[in-house]
Amino acid sequence: MKKTLLLLVAIISLASCEFKKGNSLEKKETKSDIEISSKIPEITEQTNEEKERKFILEIYSQFKEEFSKCDQNIVAASDFNGKKEFWRICESKKGKKIIIINSQEDSLLFEEIYFEKNGELIYALESSMYMPINHFATSPWVCEFYFRGGKLLYYESLGHGKTETDEWEPESIFEMFKNRLAELKNISKEID
Repeated sequence: MKKTLLLLVAIISLASCEFKKGNSLEKKETKSDIEISSKIPEITEQTNEEKERKFILEIYSQFKEEFSKCDQNIVAASDFNGKKEFWRICESKKGKKIIIINSQEDSLLFEEIYFEKNGELIYALESSMYMPINHFATSPWVCEFYFRGGKLLYYESLGHGKTETDEWEPESIFEMFKNRLAELKNISKEID
């Protein structure tokens, strides 16, 4: 925003100087004009940022829409990570899938949500909440991730959690998802 404002001030100043010189607004290309025109892509970058915001809102809207009609056609339980985890999987006929995993360890309640479109991860949510027995939940932490083309586009974290540690890497969500897909394949569909 500051760069755009400075660019506009520079253009106005340049126009004012040209007017004073020749008392005319006739366009004369100078070295300053060339320098200013080379800065115009900064405005384009801002519109790219706006496009990314629009894309992120679109992903979130798709997720909310799919989540609202989630019929949870697969429900499972696992203990792959040393604790009981409860899985809900919703698949649509349009190539969209939501995987929701809940678990509790001591007084912490965890949730992971993954949203795929045509086999590609486009949204994820990871959260934890301190929830001791006979108490309401407190100290929530939530981190939402948005992806495009197999890359992390944007993430947002709220509350106190692992995003505050120096060791945390946002891209670790890819490894978590990969592990969850492997675990999902190991959940038996039939009782032996």
